[in-house]
Amino acid sequence: MALKKQQFAEGEIAIFDEACIFKRGEYWQFRMWLPKENNYARKSLFTRSKATVIEKGKAAYLEISAKLQQGKSYFSITIKKRVEKW
Repeated sequence: MALKKQQFAEGEIAIFDEACIFKRGEYWQFRMWLPKENNYARKSLFTRSKATVIEKGKAAYLEISAKLQQGKSYFSITIKKRVEKW
């Protein structure tokens, strides 16, 4: 997986070259592109401190990556896909 975005603004930090953290308001947010699901995985890191946000961002990245490697999806199935399966 690669980041969809290649250039970052001043308040954005890349995590493992595949995700980024950015500041929205006073709090830091995590964002990672999921190509299989064609959507961003987004998560609030609930912190204002730049020192701890990188560690929390790496932990969030590893958690999502582990679930994806196990074959689980990040988002639940949509109604449209459920009807097509049925």
